[in-house]
Amino acid sequence: MRNDEVDRLPRSVIVADNDLYREIVMGPDSVSLLEDLDAMVIPLSGKAEAHERENAAIREVLLAAGQLIPRALLVRNPYEAASYELAADALEAFASAKYHALANVARLLGAREVEFIDAKIDQSVDRWGANLLIRTPWANGTGSASNEVTKKLEKRLEAQMSFPGGEPAPTEALDYLRRRNLANDQQLRDLVEMRTGTNLISAYKMKFSGTRESAANLLSALTIANSGPAKAASVGGDFSKKADGTSSIEITTKITF
Repeated sequence: MRNDEVDRLPRSVIVADNDLYREIVMGPDSVSLLEDLDAMVIPLSGKAEAHERENAAIREVLLAAGQLIPRALLVRNPYEAASYELAADALEAFASAKYHALANVARLLGAREVEFIDAKIDQSVDRWGANLLIRTPWANGTGSASNEVTKKLEKRLEAQMSFPGGEPAPTEALDYLRRRNLANDQQLRDLVEMRTGTNLISAYKMKFSGTRESAANLLSALTIANSGPAKAASVGGDFSKKADGTSSIEITTKITF
């Protein structure tokens, strides 16, 4: 798949079986979902009612990954080209991917140890609104949902990674950031800068957001999960609960060079 085709892939996808797709097509309040190229509804089988070429492209990606599953809600991975994650696991998966990307940058900069300290769920914002900053009273159950995210995330993260250490390779680190769509992360770029030239940093306790790059994709998936027949069929229900109880994830690590 060409780079321009990857760039046009939707932020989120729902795979609609025949019954669900028929409900969406026939429903006056939901048929507009078929026109959305950002949060796409694709049929499990049969012809798409809209955007046939785009449907064919995303079907190819999901088939190759074994993710063309009836009523699956998937979210695009912000750090991997043409890669999707089941919505139920997306929050933890993307935060874990960011942590491991940081660890790899540290490795390229000559780190001897990367240690996971903790992960905190910010519940100051209840709902993922259009600007991700809508403050509303908490819904019931969001505390337990955020605890579930924290526990699953901690299981995904290596408590400690050790390396032999070595000379920093800042050019390689910056190239890696570009490949992982993290070239605009100023915090990571500053880390590279502090391992370039003279008087290099030898230890760094770092806090970073595990949701910043994935926020728009998660919001797109919520748009599908909370609309029309998909909501009635409880597609993505667990994901909606977890997203409602998680406005952001802050991960703390310690890097020793």
